[in-house]
Amino acid sequence: MNDRQLVHDAIARSGCKCTAIVAERPGVFDFAVSSAGNEIVVRLVGNAATFDHSQLETMLAEGDFTRAFIVYTAEDHPHLTGEIESYPLSRIDELAALLAKESAP
Repeated sequence: MNDRQLVHDAIARSGCKCTAIVAERPGVFDFAVSSAGNEIVVRLVGNAATFDHSQLETMLAEGDFTRAFIVYTAEDHPHLTGEIESYPLSRIDELAALLAKESAP
């Protein structure tokens, strides 16, 4: 199973609906997610860069999405902090649990 499928399956398990997957650039995919009236973007990257944070912050500021997350696959990637929460792919179930909790009535 590839990384995109792992993220897609985790979103589905959370009870949210993945409405689109966009190839942002080679190896980088944005998942548009609908959850209890909120629009969320989950970006899948190898190594998250400042550029990724800036792009997602712009999407939030423009009102395209209400929440954004980064999922990264690099095992040696430092955990990032800031407005955009990030998760290593190995912890995708934690992100799915958060989405499920937030989408519950």
